[in-house]
Amino acid sequence: MFRNLILNRTTCPLAVGLWLFLSLNPVSSNLIRVNKVALEDGQLITPELIMKYGYPAETHKVVAKDGFVLTVHRIPKPGGQPVLMVHGLLDSSVAYVILGPGRSLGFLLSDLGYDIWLLNTRGNRYSRKHKRYHRYQPQFWDFSFHELGLYDLPAAVDYVLARSPGFQQLHYVGHSQGTTSFFVMGSERPTYMRKVKSMHALAPVAYWDHIDSPILLTLIKYMRPIVTLLRTFGIYEAPPESEVWRKLLQRLCSFVFQNTCTYLLQEVMGVDYQQFNTSLVPLVLGHTQAGSSLKSIEHYGQQIHSGGFFKYDYYNAWENRRHHGADRPPQYNVSRVDCKVALYYSKNDRLSSDIDVVRLRDGLPNVILDYLVADERFNHINFIWGNNVNTINDRVLEVIQKVDAGEL
Repeated sequence: MFRNLILNRTTCPLAVGLWLFLSLNPVSSNLIRVNKVALEDGQLITPELIMKYGYPAETHKVVAKDGFVLTVHRIPKPGGQPVLMVHGLLDSSVAYVILGPGRSLGFLLSDLGYDIWLLNTRGNRYSRKHKRYHRYQPQFWDFSFHELGLYDLPAAVDYVLARSPGFQQLHYVGHSQGTTSFFVMGSERPTYMRKVKSMHALAPVAYWDHIDSPILLTLIKYMRPIVTLLRTFGIYEAPPESEVWRKLLQRLCSFVFQNTCTYLLQEVMGVDYQQFNTSLVPLVLGHTQAGSSLKSIEHYGQQIHSGGFFKYDYYNAWENRRHHGADRPPQYNVSRVDCKVALYYSKNDRLSSDIDVVRLRDGLPNVILDYLVADERFNHINFIWGNNVNTINDRVLEVIQKVDAGEL
């Protein structure tokens, strides 16, 4: 009897713990949901992924005016209309090929004969070289989406057009930060709008007055002290040593904490479990967390509930005057973005509120498409990874072809 009592006391908590483990973060059940193809593709770099599916791939190096060396991956189609595609924050060129042929926009455009150029903006895993600075120097990470629009995009546009004989314009596709940096380019270097045949903004981010992500709204309250503390310890990259974090997160979230990681991702981006295939977690986390600067995240944080679309605030009147010529940072002028713009957005996007997109739309002078996704659960990452991503892709392809045909 005493032996049974000891057994019950030890096995009951063990059974409860085992039940909680299997319910919340089931290693065994999650292993069943892991997609072997996703595991393999999550280990491949962008050109390898492209070539795996039978497409040619090239790697180009573009030097921005301020010395950053940017990597551009290409799915070549000589003589085809060039399309420049730009990823979001902490993402990379893989965004537009990550789901493979038939579902990723880069492959779909290539199938139609377009010459695809996939830019990696400064600081991500593919673009970590500078003519003067090493990535362990603070100066290397002194950038936000402002510098992407001021230097990276113009350099990429010029490079692509220089290698596209017979074309004076290119189509542009951006997701999230890839749209923010484009609006910066239009505001600060408006002459480049003449080089853009059409711009396609997937989950566009400019104004952030109606962000409702509980995690982001909590973090923003402590952003300044957190950033100050990280810089005190010499951390300027986000996440620090991102290649290490990327591999660690992929392993933990693929096999141990898949449900937890999925939950956190949904809370930040917008909850929609129907559109998100959890078996693709190894693929997603094998490529995201590609790296950026702490300043980039801080600059976005400054936009939340700011009432506008502002340049970086140095929290110091003298520094703001030195950089901006005013005590407080001025707003970007989106009315200068006068190329043809197509907007694609949704109601459940916690990083791009439909109310803020409508405000952006009203400030843009040449909107050719205002497309609000009918699915009310469609979120920020569904524009790239959603099960029904072709809802967006089909519309983008249709608009690009109509622009080429002179119908828009």
